[in-house]
Amino acid sequence: MTMRIFSSAQACGFGPISKLAAITPLFKGATIDFTGRDVALDFARRHGHRFTRIEEGDTQRYEDVAAGLAEADVVVSVMDAELVFWAVRAEVPVLFFDSLLSFWLTERTIEDLAARAQLVRWSDDETARFVFDTLTPHERILVAHLLATRSYAQNFPGVPARIDSLTRAGASHLELCGPIVDREALESALSAPSPDGLPDLLINLGGFQNFFLDYESHNAYLDLLRRWVTELASNQPDLRRILVCGGAFREPVAETHGDVRIEYTMLPHKEFLRHLAHAPLYAVPPSLTSLHEAVILRRLPLLLPEQHYGHVTNLRALRGTAIAGHAASLVDLGSRFEVPEDDLGGTRALDRLTRELLADEAEYRSFADYLSKRLADYRQLTDEERAAAVDELAGLLDGPTPAGLLDRIGDRLVPTGRTS
Repeated sequence: MTMRIFSSAQACGFGPISKLAAITPLFKGATIDFTGRDVALDFARRHGHRFTRIEEGDTQRYEDVAAGLAEADVVVSVMDAELVFWAVRAEVPVLFFDSLLSFWLTERTIEDLAARAQLVRWSDDETARFVFDTLTPHERILVAHLLATRSYAQNFPGVPARIDSLTRAGASHLELCGPIVDREALESALSAPSPDGLPDLLINLGGFQNFFLDYESHNAYLDLLRRWVTELASNQPDLRRILVCGGAFREPVAETHGDVRIEYTMLPHKEFLRHLAHAPLYAVPPSLTSLHEAVILRRLPLLLPEQHYGHVTNLRALRGTAIAGHAASLVDLGSRFEVPEDDLGGTRALDRLTRELLADEAEYRSFADYLSKRLADYRQLTDEERAAAVDELAGLLDGPTPAGLLDRIGDRLVPTGRTS
């Protein structure tokens, strides 16, 4: 019998969709269809071997998910609360994976959210949709945990306490898990030889695109980092090859500055991890997926300045650790870089502030000198200091593997008569 899975992932950077691609091999023998948009769709298409079928669609629109739900035995959602809503309304079992449980903001009590979850589950269609639409995007994620057949939260400071509060409010099948990463690709990267032309510095800017940031307009951060990298090539010729990876560089570009070659590209994930496993120097914003992968590969990254509000909270949660002590943060440049405690508002403010850095030469020079100093300090760390920092971070991220958690439920999710 073949289990039929319908899946999607939140289109905010590469984090959610990379996690979906990472867990698909755990459903052995299943057919796995994907519907999504933007950066998630782009990543899924580049990793098409992980899915049976890939279609463009918006999970906020019922017409885009109706066919997939009608065929599905199980729905798998990574941080896509809309898909959880439709699955619950269609009475299809749903597994929900979340890598940012401690991040989601709400002014409501968890008990209030639990009551609204019950209305979403049991009310008529119009009422259920109205109640769900009155929730903020962050609250919808929390309610998705209360609605899901089973849900899994990746470990990070603050996550165990959040699990406890949600469990007491009715999320009886919410479990803590360790890194939701592509173990197969990571193991391959560790065993593979170093790639030809290994970069002296590997920079990962991730998917970047989210509910506000994009590659064409709200992209000042990308321009800021590109200008700094160009200067770095001129000032530090010992960095003979700099490789900058990210979703914004789907069309590869190469530049030469003196003896230094800079390449901007979007590598397939497996190939990127092979570079990461061997790169002597690695820099990345404080993205949780990137941190989990770096820890498993035993690479200590230099944390680059924050791209969006989520990176602000990630770095704050790591305060007091060695990796945070060496991080580059915009807050270090002055109090005006302390952004509103709001996902959209904070992200908009960061975009505005990075545009201001580009527009003011004196401000830009202060930023560039600061970031270059952070890189220089990072390069001075000994192997022992790097290993200790990785061990410290690993202790904060550890937990049961997704494979082990899914093995425990086996075939119990599939209702009788829905397999073929």
